[in-house]
Amino acid sequence: MHDVIELTQALCAIPSITGDEAAVVNEVARRLHAMGAQVARQQVGDTPGRDNLFATAGAAPELVLTTHLDTVPPFLPPRLEGDRLHGRGVVDAKGIAAAMLCAFERLRAAGETRVALLFVVGEETDSDGAKAAAQGFLPKVRWFIDGEPTDGVLVSAMKGVMAFELAAEGKAAHSAYPEAGHSAVHQLVGDLSRLLEEPWPSTEEAGQTTLNVGLVEGGVAPNVLAPHAKAVCVMRTTSDADPLLARVRSLLTPSTRLSVRTKSSPQRLVTPPGLPTKVVAFGSDVPHLSPRATEGPLLVGPGSILDAHTDHESIALAELRAAVDLYETLARRLLAQAKEQR
Repeated sequence: MHDVIELTQALCAIPSITGDEAAVVNEVARRLHAMGAQVARQQVGDTPGRDNLFATAGAAPELVLTTHLDTVPPFLPPRLEGDRLHGRGVVDAKGIAAAMLCAFERLRAAGETRVALLFVVGEETDSDGAKAAAQGFLPKVRWFIDGEPTDGVLVSAMKGVMAFELAAEGKAAHSAYPEAGHSAVHQLVGDLSRLLEEPWPSTEEAGQTTLNVGLVEGGVAPNVLAPHAKAVCVMRTTSDADPLLARVRSLLTPSTRLSVRTKSSPQRLVTPPGLPTKVVAFGSDVPHLSPRATEGPLLVGPGSILDAHTDHESIALAELRAAVDLYETLARRLLAQAKEQR
């Protein structure tokens, strides 16, 4: 049987920044095969080895434990300090993947064959792995439990995510004669200013829709009117995505191009009665995988989202061990419910 701490360290020692997940995918597949699981692979995009993994215990699954194997940059090798494990992915989300694999292993050893694992790539950018899995690679199941850092508390609702790119084209000219050209940077700054000043919707449950301008680039020199400019933005949304996107478009200069990278509306999730719950603002693969679950998705995982994506990413060893117990307990509870409903 795998030890969740050792497994997390082993997975986190393999760099897997989004787009370069093949090595960690191969390692997880190797371990699943060694356990005797039946493993299917789905290539995502054009890079060989950049695959989703779907592992079963022999029977048609009713419940899937799922998370992602990619991480944000930069790679930070794992290190153990006292009762905490540090490094990229220990929270988001290789520690979660390790906990799910260990829970699957326990359940399988106890004779439970109705649980499967889905590990995907690409969650940290545009969820291309989850989107591909939803096109039939993941079979229809009753539930899936998605793993993201929620402090071990089940999520009742989550904001949507809309990521988009803005691009403006200008005409280069000497900055002493602005009438001879057009600055794409000036145009884009105006667009971004209107977006940032707009009173975006809010709800009592999920809070405020927020906008982050994460990347801005453009121009060629300080004394030249910029011939091009680009910005990448992410909104955490509390209302339906399509009307919100139309509102964004209405605030832009007509010639500014908008390209949507990914979008999803706010989600409500399954929460078994009697357990504490919370609402989260971050995104996940849940919206893209939800059509494959007839009863609905659950979202829960160890670690804090405030440690994810940071240079101090770390998790308590006790949280990782508790996560194995949590996933096993939730699986048994849901599968017992399924048996009662037959």
